[in-house]
Amino acid sequence: MIYLFTALYSEASVFIKHFQLTKNHQISTFQEFYNEEAGIRLTVTGVGEIAAASAVSSVCSIYQTTASDLLVNVGTCAGTSDGGIFLCNKITEISTGKTFYPDLLFSHDFQETELLTGMRVLDITLRDQLFADHLEGICYDMEAAAIYQAGSYHFGPHQMIFLKLVSDRGNGKEVTREQIDQLMNMHAKELCGFLEQMRQFRFSESRTELWSVERESLYLRLGRDLHCSKVMSDSLRQHLHYCFLVGTDVDAVLLDMYEKGQLPCKDKREGKQRFEELKQRLFE
Repeated sequence: MIYLFTALYSEASVFIKHFQLTKNHQISTFQEFYNEEAGIRLTVTGVGEIAAASAVSSVCSIYQTTASDLLVNVGTCAGTSDGGIFLCNKITEISTGKTFYPDLLFSHDFQETELLTGMRVLDITLRDQLFADHLEGICYDMEAAAIYQAGSYHFGPHQMIFLKLVSDRGNGKEVTREQIDQLMNMHAKELCGFLEQMRQFRFSESRTELWSVERESLYLRLGRDLHCSKVMSDSLRQHLHYCFLVGTDVDAVLLDMYEKGQLPCKDKREGKQRFEELKQRLFE
């Protein structure tokens, strides 16, 4: 199942139409639409971090998400770009300074960007403060960091995807519902096409037994040879688990790296470099 979250109905309407989603009248707290056959459940959270986190927690608890599911957040945002669709590879919550990194394991044609999440609509003054050091490729919304944090109780970083469409450059209060409708419809083909692609992808739950004693031994050895920190070690486990689930030939890649002398690494600095090379080879 793809659990799709938007802040506004005007951001959701293109998906409701394309995937023929039906409104769930048994849910009164949030607007929810679904199509079990299509494998999509969409929730309109409302604007802001509290509303977004509440909606994600509620939906995930009710439907008991699994390792085969995906969380996708799509919405409009302010940005330094003149427009387009952006896949967020870094999310920073302004109020706490916390930073989150969704694992982008899927091939895509979108531009990637950093996303800032704040508690109020971006205006010109705040924009100038936040974007001063980010002249290119940064976006601002009011939900993503909260969605990530609430979602992390139910999904791994590799199961969460954040897509943003730039609607303005810091004059969000002037953006109308009609403008958002127009923007979403302008990019409907790309957005729905990407979700169609995600529908074809499923984590095979029947393959979870592949994380065996032997795989655990491989993970521990690789962690030592890469000189992994705790954060890097957790990321390594997530990437390996994903690869085992989808059938990637991890052993062949590692054997080649060991034979070429790229592993083991002599220190943490080299380990970080080799880890990035390993991820690139596993997901190319």
